[in-house]
Amino acid sequence: MHEIRADIDKNRLYFTLGRINQADELAEIIHKVQQAVHQLSRRFTCVTDLRQYALTGGLSDNFMRLCQEALWDSAIHRVARVHTPEQSVTHFPYELESLIWPAYNVETVPTLEEAELLLDQMQ
Repeated sequence: MHEIRADIDKNRLYFTLGRINQADELAEIIHKVQQAVHQLSRRFTCVTDLRQYALTGGLSDNFMRLCQEALWDSAIHRVARVHTPEQSVTHFPYELESLIWPAYNVETVPTLEEAELLLDQMQ
């Protein structure tokens, strides 16, 4: 289950990923992200729910970096990332090695409610 939607009133992107089984899903998701962010203003915020995210073997691990580049190119300001602690290392290994990725603020939280609260307080 994937959901990508823009909340224009909050100037926020909601980005939920589930299991990705086919390569054509990767391009479709990136395209949907690009469409959604065009509805938002610069310095928008994002709730990213990755609790169910998984790539089937053989699919590109570079996918998450492409998503982050699309967000950066669209002038994102801050992200509240919902995931379990174990996911951090497997989905974002390049973040640990790079001083610039991601090039925006990311806070990790365990629930969607905490993500909303965190971003609402920062506006």
